Amino acid sequence: MNSDTPRPVLQGAGPIHFFLMISIGAIYPLLFTLNNYAVGSGTPAIAFTFWQTFGAAVILLFIGATRRELPRLEWPHLKAYIIMGATGIAAPVALITWLSTKLPVGVMSIIVVLSPPITYALALAFGLEKVKPLSLVGIACGLAGILLLIIPELNLPESGMFWWLLLALLAPASFALTNNLAALIRPPDSPPVSLSGGLVSAAAIMLVPAMFLFGHEYVFPGQNTWADIAILGAAAITCLMYITFLVIVKAAGPVFFSQFNYVIVVAGLLWGILLKSESYGLNVWLSAALMLCGVAFLSWSARRTSSAQC
Repeated sequence: MNSDTPRPVLQGAGPIHFFLMISIGAIYPLLFTLNNYAVGSGTPAIAFTFWQTFGAAVILLFIGATRRELPRLEWPHLKAYIIMGATGIAAPVALITWLSTKLPVGVMSIIVVLSPPITYALALAFGLEKVKPLSLVGIACGLAGILLLIIPELNLPESGMFWWLLLALLAPASFALTNNLAALIRPPDSPPVSLSGGLVSAAAIMLVPAMFLFGHEYVFPGQNTWADIAILGAAAITCLMYITFLVIVKAAGPVFFSQFNYVIVVAGLLWGILLKSESYGLNVWLSAALMLCGVAFLSWSARRTSSAQC
């Protein structure tokens, strides 16, 4: 390795990082429910994205002020806020919210789990990861689970939706890029609360012109109290998501964190049973088992890498 080329140093994944990854993966699917309710109640899609992001920014900045960890304004920090805010929040979240009226909800929830293999491919390209057999097995298990879930169930009602589906693939690609950028361009002296507040604030600022450009203006609070509660809930989940994201990526790397997308699918199934009394076929449960195996293999690989570095 060239000593003149610094690489991010990962301390390795521990039990706390595995717990955080599972926890945020279990909570995150509730965001889809809040999204669907608010937009279905008449809240414009980009406005919903803006207000949840703005609310998250306010919460994070408040926490940062109490901890004396407000976002720093030097150029390396501003660059990270702008780039990661655009690729990790403003662009993909607005796209997903907008496409929720173009594609079935189930299709949208499945699409986001395509980011782990893209994250791994980009991490290899950026030199953040090496080819490791256990990691490849974990990725393969996750992809096999996705295919088992999609092939019997994915029937688009209209042929024209194929193009919307292709467009939607930009979202997991953008999330995957952000996973790696968090390891590549993150200022080393930025605590998670400070960096989260900065990038979420940058995303909210970027969404303001988009909201007016597409005619999605919405004044909060509006006439629908439950829709506004949905916005507040989405803001809280966004806060938890990005603080957890930065903590895990700093310690365990982007590929380990990206496995939370598999947990999203499993948690989404369980939330469907608890909240909507839904039932699923055998292929769905086999798919969930494969995805959990994917998480287990990648965690095992990360622990072996951490032990080898000690």
